Amino acid sequence: MSRNKIQTAKRDKYKAGLGATLCGRCAPQSLRQIVMLSRTLLLFSFAVLCIAVIPRCARAQAGPPLLTDDPETPDKGHWEINLVLTLRQTRDGRLFGAPLVDANYGLAERVQIKAEVPWLVRQDRNGGRTQSGIGSTNIGIKWRFIDKERHGFSMSIYPQLEFRLSAASVRKGLIESGAELRLPVEISRKYGKFAIDGEVGYQIVQRGKDEWIYGLAIERKVNKRLELVGEVHGESTRDLNDNKIVFNVGGRYELSKRYTILFSSGRGLRHASGDVPTWIAYTGLQLHF
Repeated sequence: MSRNKIQTAKRDKYKAGLGATLCGRCAPQSLRQIVMLSRTLLLFSFAVLCIAVIPRCARAQAGPPLLTDDPETPDKGHWEINLVLTLRQTRDGRLFGAPLVDANYGLAERVQIKAEVPWLVRQDRNGGRTQSGIGSTNIGIKWRFIDKERHGFSMSIYPQLEFRLSAASVRKGLIESGAELRLPVEISRKYGKFAIDGEVGYQIVQRGKDEWIYGLAIERKVNKRLELVGEVHGESTRDLNDNKIVFNVGGRYELSKRYTILFSSGRGLRHASGDVPTWIAYTGLQLHF
């Protein structure tokens, strides 16, 4: 065999080996992205399917104390205010919202405006100093463009802008710098004592990777006063490389037409990073007027 043919054969062998190596490195990452995307689509598709096949019924309500929201809005001219204590615990520390104030107002029959701000307290589990300060402010407007009375299910869009008011809180590590724009869609339907709510959306992060958000919530009315709730809620980076999934259960107990107790507790289903919550908790009072 001539020298040229030997060199050509060596180059072909090297390229084939290099291609196999690159494919071997890329395959796990591509497979992981496909699996995460499939889970997201499967979760929301399941919510849509459940909502499509169950019969028309009365109002369903997600939202507080859950992470997954729903299409419902306060009645026109009425307020719904949540005064809450929250906890998010990771391997590195505990972050308390003490308190978190979440104010919602019925601007129109199917339109809600919202403003939310917490006071944060962070405890370092590695012996660092406890820090406190004002958290990020969240404002939003929800429009329910499909109503259950006409179509048998409800659907809404709920754009929300989260921005920072305090540079000191950023320096203390309580919040991240920059702003975030959340663009979710909610869908809901109820049958009998059960309700199913689904949410999926995209979050634009100013100084970080954009994220996908999704959730599926199921609720059951136990009696006139007590309602039990549960959800699976997830957040994933745009490239689907980092996926954080939370399982959460809780309830609502109606003290009167004006006051409702809210409570929930949950944990992350994956613990690959220090930022995945090992425990989350929510307790507070909801005011209607």
